[in-house]
Amino acid sequence: MTVKAFFRSNAFKSLAVLIAIVLAAGALLAICNDVFYISDEERLNRTLSKIYGESVSAQPVELAEEHAQSNYGTVNSIYYITDDGNYLLNTTGVGGFRDGAGTVTLWTVIACEESTDGLRLTGIRKVVYESNEGQTYIGSLTDAFYNGFTQKNELVAAGGYFIADKNSSDALNNVAVGASQSSTAACNAVNAALSYFRSALSGGVQ
Repeated sequence: MTVKAFFRSNAFKSLAVLIAIVLAAGALLAICNDVFYISDEERLNRTLSKIYGESVSAQPVELAEEHAQSNYGTVNSIYYITDDGNYLLNTTGVGGFRDGAGTVTLWTVIACEESTDGLRLTGIRKVVYESNEGQTYIGSLTDAFYNGFTQKNELVAAGGYFIADKNSSDALNNVAVGASQSSTAACNAVNAALSYFRSALSGGVQ
């Protein structure tokens, strides 16, 4: 087949159409990425608005890697809220469905105050859901469940950690019916925030 015949063939026409489709799709994808792109700053601002219900200022805090991992999970990022002096931690709790392999990621606002020895943890102001891995019944963790973390501040300030056990009468037990493993991962996400604050931010103050 000659070159001229090839360019007139159906094979070349099909190839040309495919190339045109690929180029058009690439251009459309680039445009969509620009239109729908959300920067890290904008994502944080949306999270802050969801937590506080208003615009607040947050400063990133350097993560102390040696304290970022615990038996409860992982601390992903930390922010100091300049408006109220509290700390916002993004953490991923382990122990979720199934067989403990799933995770739940939450935002937790740790309330604190200055003391002569350093920062003193006074409780939890707010807990907000972000995402999960493998949690089929995550919808069972309602606002009432997340609000439960903010209603035991005296025990939290005394050094307590949350559990999720449907058979427990522990005052810090926080478990949603039918979602005990997801509850465990969520409790561990909050516990990871508490553990980090106590070990890395409070200077050893309870």
